[in-house]
Amino acid sequence: MSLEVVQIRLGDKCYPVCKRKLIEQSDYFRALYRSGMREAGQGQEEQLLRGGLSALGLELVLDFINTSCLAWLEQEGEEEPPLLEELVEAASYLQVTPLLRLLLSQVRLGNCLELHHLAQVYGLQDLHDACLDFMASHYHQVLRRPDTQLHLHLPHALQQHLKERRMRGTATLVAIGDFMGTSSLGCHPQAEAPWSMLRYDEEAEQWLPLANNLPPDLVNVRGYGSAILDNYLFIIGGYRITTSQEISAAHCYNPCLNEWSQLASMNQKRSVQTIRARDC
Repeated sequence: MSLEVVQIRLGDKCYPVCKRKLIEQSDYFRALYRSGMREAGQGQEEQLLRGGLSALGLELVLDFINTSCLAWLEQEGEEEPPLLEELVEAASYLQVTPLLRLLLSQVRLGNCLELHHLAQVYGLQDLHDACLDFMASHYHQVLRRPDTQLHLHLPHALQQHLKERRMRGTATLVAIGDFMGTSSLGCHPQAEAPWSMLRYDEEAEQWLPLANNLPPDLVNVRGYGSAILDNYLFIIGGYRITTSQEISAAHCYNPCLNEWSQLASMNQKRSVQTIRARDC
């Protein structure tokens, strides 16, 4: 097929685009060209009559068809990209599958709620599920986003659904410490590494590695406080074995992402040991 360029017209503006790429990437245009409709036989100009389809959205989608990328969409960051609604509307109407597939990997904190809303409006089930998975995996971060930045509120029903989605799976016993040569735990040979995080496999009756990126601040630390909230593990305070020095550091483990993150430190250094002594 030749690299024939056609002019897509919306209103009084025309957009040049490669005909072969139109057919390859848009189900709408593929059906149009193969149907023998009058609009497909105009040659130099294609008349796209769509009430409500924005010229800007069409331009964005045709730019993607021509270049196979959208630089502004793929930029990292939490800020909500502009023109998202126009893009999703045009991509959905023209059935540009590669672009809709790209959106699945572009869900961010700054756009997850709007993309979720747009997926519902345009019946994009894959995008809808991708947004739910992202928000469940980043549950606390999503809850902490100010409404002024989100531009959308997190409905209570959606909040509960995300929490339930996050809690799916099997409860697991976790241990953190120095397990080198510790036979009492019955560690799998691969798990016998100093200062690691292990999970207990009930079927195999073995301890296996859970997270290999244990924060350096947790190495040689004992007497820390721990808590679980919404399937996050929090490790706070403690004291270093080598110096007996209390610390104020706070860390959070997210099993959905297998990631540790450092939280704001406590105002006062403390450990479970000192708290018990003061309580007594």
